[in-house]
Amino acid sequence: MALTVAVARHRLAVRAPIETPMLVAEWRQPVSQPSPVSAGPAPALDRRISPPASALLRARPPSPLLPVSRSSAAPQAAEPLTEATCRRLASQARPERAVDCYQAIGRGSGIGAQVALYEAARLSAEALRDAPRALALIEQHRLRFQNSVLRVEVEWLKIRSLERARRLDEALTASEALLDSAEGRTLAPKLHLLRGRIYADTRHECRLALPEYVALLGEPGPAGDEAEFKRAQCLEQLNELDQARAAYQRYLGRADAHSAEVARARLIAISNTAQPFEGQP
Repeated sequence: MALTVAVARHRLAVRAPIETPMLVAEWRQPVSQPSPVSAGPAPALDRRISPPASALLRARPPSPLLPVSRSSAAPQAAEPLTEATCRRLASQARPERAVDCYQAIGRGSGIGAQVALYEAARLSAEALRDAPRALALIEQHRLRFQNSVLRVEVEWLKIRSLERARRLDEALTASEALLDSAEGRTLAPKLHLLRGRIYADTRHECRLALPEYVALLGEPGPAGDEAEFKRAQCLEQLNELDQARAAYQRYLGRADAHSAEVARARLIAISNTAQPFEGQP
């Protein structure tokens, strides 16, 4: 019995120093071995704090895609030139761009080109107040489209542009020619009124303006209203007071006498003969 106990103690004394280091080694051994291509195992603390970049990429949620603006994408194609495009530019108060648009279409042929070139000239005269440019476009229209369906409209625009450019003799000559034509008779009220303005307001030649205004006696609308009132004014300036009084009274009989207050005041002045007409020598 004593011998058995001694043998057991001897075995325990021999095994104890061997098993403990093995257990410690097994406890320290990592679960997975590092890849043979890596330079060496990183410290355990570093691995816990700074995970590999690939792990961060896998863990990071995908960022939302921002919409790509057209300006940064492929360049847009130029807007097609149509009459609708030109009209839109004009309605947006961009007359210069509208004129360029109409001129581009006007380089073509057919009715569309005739209308476009006319609109370019009209906008130049009315919106841009550029009478010389309008006259240049009108001349181009006349040379290219000699039998244009817009001949009367183009000629009327030419006369107004000549007046605005202070080329009064040319405006009077062109307006007389248009009045004598069969097509121009439809524009007679406008033509007579324009001629009367040139003589009375610009040249101060009321004697020459009177026939133009007489041609519009009884004419309804704004043209007749202005012509009858200016006729009375011209007679007063020419010191033909009896005729002026009758002209003012006739004017006041109009249903659309827009200058009625001024006409009544002039009638009183003529009756008193103490207040001369403004502008009279």
